[in-house]
Amino acid sequence: MAIRRVIAGLLAVGVLAGCARPTAGTPSPDRAEADRIARETAITAFQEHFKNLGDEHARVHNFLNHGDTRITTVHESYKYGDPPITLLMRQQDEDADQSAILHPPDSPLDYVRLDERHADLAPTPWVSVPTLYQGGFNTCFLLTAWVACHLDNALAQTKLEAPDRLPNEVVRTDDGVEVTTGALLGLMIDEGFISIPEEQRDEVTDDMLDQVVPVTIQLDRNMDFTGFEIRGKVSDGEATPLELQIGYEVLGEATEEDFPEVPEADDLTDITDPAKVDAFWAAFNSRDTDE
Repeated sequence: MAIRRVIAGLLAVGVLAGCARPTAGTPSPDRAEADRIARETAITAFQEHFKNLGDEHARVHNFLNHGDTRITTVHESYKYGDPPITLLMRQQDEDADQSAILHPPDSPLDYVRLDERHADLAPTPWVSVPTLYQGGFNTCFLLTAWVACHLDNALAQTKLEAPDRLPNEVVRTDDGVEVTTGALLGLMIDEGFISIPEEQRDEVTDDMLDQVVPVTIQLDRNMDFTGFEIRGKVSDGEATPLELQIGYEVLGEATEEDFPEVPEADDLTDITDPAKVDAFWAAFNSRDTDE
């Protein structure tokens, strides 16, 4: 893209200008312009990546620490082909095994491989349920990309509600560029990708909800999106602080070899009743081993 050639040239100028040691606290005009374009390019690259999501292997890590609650979850996703086959792997704790959700191309069913924590949900290692992609594949239904779709909403709304409080940093690295902006904690909670246990929600004060959490978008040397990270510690006087870290990392392209075969009938429990399907997903998404 032309804009990426422009920013690459400006970045080179910015680096050279840095070697000239301009007056501290006074960025050169070329560097300031490069930073401005880098910020705009980062948001555009982030949005375009998920608007036109190709064959991709990605990972999302999610860490939340709030009082006695400490949540660590890692998801890995694979998307390949058109119509796509998708695979979502989930690890709920560092030492836990992985569950998996397999969606074959245009299939009316999703196939769920149970992890050890949820093995009692069926007498077989796999469960089939009506697909989550009713009406066809949608990028934002793939959980890893779902986080990005809702982050985009939070970023846009924060720019409207708190434009003067947004972080505004551009850092050049050996791999490319990191651009930091931010999103209001309350908006991210409303979007659903930051989840506070219900019994602790009253401990998150209005002042905490109104704080901007830094969001860093990562680009490679070609100004292509490679990931993002939401990271911050939100506090308010004596209120219990909230520490969070959510990261998205593009690991490479997915291939046909990344996907397991559809399970055999002997390894499969079919769930079709809508109420039982809802109950299955509620239990499967729970971290409570007693459910």
